[in-house]
Formats: sequence, structure tokens, C-alpha cells
Amino acid sequence: MEGKINSVYSPIFLLPSFTIYLLFFLVPTVIGFFFSFTDWNIHLDKISFIGLENFVSIFTKRVIRLAIKNSLQFAIITTIGKNVLGLVLALLVNSAIKGRNFFRSIFFFPAVLNYIIIGLLFTYILHPNGVLNSLLSQFGFGNVGISWIADRKYVMYSVSAVEIWQWSGFHMAIYLAGLQSIPSSLIESAQLDGANAFQQFSRITFPLIMPSFNVSLVIALISGFKVFDLIYVLTDGGPGYASEVINTQIYRTFGEGRWGYATAMNLLLFIFITTISLTLLLFLRKKEVEH
Repeated sequence: MEGKINSVYSPIFLLPSFTIYLLFFLVPTVIGFFFSFTDWNIHLDKISFIGLENFVSIFTKRVIRLAIKNSLQFAIITTIGKNVLGLVLALLVNSAIKGRNFFRSIFFFPAVLNYIIIGLLFTYILHPNGVLNSLLSQFGFGNVGISWIADRKYVMYSVSAVEIWQWSGFHMAIYLAGLQSIPSSLIESAQLDGANAFQQFSRITFPLIMPSFNVSLVIALISGFKVFDLIYVLTDGGPGYASEVINTQIYRTFGEGRWGYATAMNLLLFIFITTISLTLLLFLRKKEVEH
């Protein structure tokens, strides 16, 4: 009797969330797929089907190619940075240090900050007369006057560093969950066998936290390609188009009223991220070990 009740109520409980998902994700996605093949435009009274014209046009524009290049650069730098720093922090706060719960909170705190606050904070820090240049001068680098977010040579590295600072604590939490799932008996056995710290990490710890590594890597890669808020509040794609990324270009195109064209860009971004993420996840899953 209990089994029959559960079988009846389970779909009923899923219905509200599925309805919301259907109305606000699946339906707009399908509609957007259709509009990406049209000339949907604020200046037109009638929408016409134009086939692949939007997609061909996307790859012929220099600014979009630059946005793709910047997005790739940002995604690679931040994915490596967030995972390396996140893992180091996780190893640190997983050890028997005094006040480790306090440090966990401090390292995670930037992840809950609003992007507006981040923008205001780092606009001040990265200004030519800001905190960073003052500190560099104090440490003997001379009279440093670099405009970190207004110089084409430094802007992408600067916004990448801000992203790494903000989200490393979040990735630390993912790695920390993996580290705490490792049986302590395995580490103790390795220590008794004479394994040093590097051998313990490379042969026991890292293989056993591969599921956490896989999740963290894919999340970082997706967020890197989808970046918008941080670029918008810090540089707005400038100077010129030096920090323009795919989503800022999509935002501008929507603002200009070229909705079909912008939807085509969004669709390409969705396909690209989905393909890369699933391929990477399937590849990394084969490297996981059970414990």
C-alpha cells in the first residue's frame, strides 16, 4: 500500500518544479532556437526566415572574433587559477591548523559578494593611483602607475585575477568536500609505509578527489565562457574592445534591437559550452577511482 502511495505522489511533487522548468527554460529555448534563423529586428514589422545568414555573419565580424578570443583566454586562465588556488586552500584548511573554520569562512566570503561591490572595490584597487600600485611601490618596484583595467596589455589578466580571487573559495569548498570523504586510514597506512607528503597527495589524495576535481573544473570552465557581470562592471568591454567577451557582445546586440542576430550568438554559445563541458566531463569520469 505504501509503495502505491509513493508511486502516485512522487510525480505530483515533481509537477510544480517541472512546470516552472518547462515554462521558463525549455519553451524559451525552443523559441529562441527558431528566432535565431530569422531577421527578428526592432526596425522590422515582419519577421522573415533567413536560414544560416545570422550564423555566417557572426564569424565574419572582427569584433566577435575578438570577443571569442577574449572569452577563451579568460576561461582558460580562470579555470586554471580557480582550481589551483582552490585546491591549495582546501588542503590548507583541511589540515590541523588553528582557526581553520575561521579561515574557511574568510576564503569563501568573496563568493557571496555582489558584482557591483566587486566592481567598485577593484576599480579603486586597480586605479593608476590605487592600492595595488601603492603596494608595488612600497615593495621597491618604483613609481608604478599602471592602469590595470584601462591598458590593453593588462586588462584581461586583471579581470581574470579578480575572478580567481572571488571564486577560489567556492572551489575550495568543492575540494574540501572531496578531501573529507577520504578515509583517514588510507593516509595513515601510507605514512606507516614511509610515503612523503608529495607521494601521499599524488598517489592517494588526488586520485580519490577526482570527482571533486571534475566538477570543479567543469563549473569553472562554464562560468569562464559565460562571464558577463564582472566584465560589464569593471571595464564594459574596454578599453576599445580589448576586454569584450561573447556575452557583452550579445548584450550590446540585444540593446541595438537585433534580436534574431543576438539569439543566434546565444545559441552558438550554448552549443559550444554544452559540447565542451560534456566532452570534458565524459573524459574525466573515466579517470575517477572508487574508494
